[in-house]
Amino acid sequence: MTESTATIKASVAMLKVLEDWNVDHVYGLVGGSFNSTMDALDDEQANLKYIQVRHEQVGALAASTDAKITGKIGVCFGSAVPGAVNLLNGLYDAKEDHVPVLALVGQVAHQNMNYDYFQEFDEDPMFTDVSVYDRTVTTPESLPYVVDKAIRHAYKEHGVAVVIIPNDFGYVQIPDEHYAFHQAFDAKAPCLPTATDDEVDHVLEMITACFSYWSRNSWGQQGDYGII
Repeated sequence: MTESTATIKASVAMLKVLEDWNVDHVYGLVGGSFNSTMDALDDEQANLKYIQVRHEQVGALAASTDAKITGKIGVCFGSAVPGAVNLLNGLYDAKEDHVPVLALVGQVAHQNMNYDYFQEFDEDPMFTDVSVYDRTVTTPESLPYVVDKAIRHAYKEHGVAVVIIPNDFGYVQIPDEHYAFHQAFDAKAPCLPTATDDEVDHVLEMITACFSYWSRNSWGQQGDYGII
């Protein structure tokens, strides 16, 4: 008798990829085309925190800011079409500052694609300009692999990676070996700028001496979260 192969929901396998890359929270707004991933987030809530935002643009900007300050990849998500469009401003922020961000985008169930189904749309072209990697998942088994590859590209090319996920794929049980692809890959930590306390104090004195000032989160603030 052959041993039965252990299985795992594709969406849970995908989240375990994020966890293996030391992602501990994601930003997003719930939508029907993202239900399978929301179901997985509930399963993985002990390891991965879901931070709900009121608008997908806020989630994308938060993920971009995370990446700028920590050097780690920021993760956000949006549902099909309206949610996807709303992500763009925040993703362009990440693109222009060359920081790694992963955007997970909902799509209708695969059997409804190309049938003019409600909120069904070819989303890939929408992200071509903003991203260094842009893929629609075509099988449940490939979901964790595509997400792992997206994260690699985001780190390697210092930019935005987009993965579009048909909603039904996340519920499918797949063999439980599909979420460890990156283990042989060591993502190099970015070289962060450093400053002495005296230098920081000097800059602070110059800023406070101004009549008015403004602050913008950018690449140069990486590693200085406590000071900020």
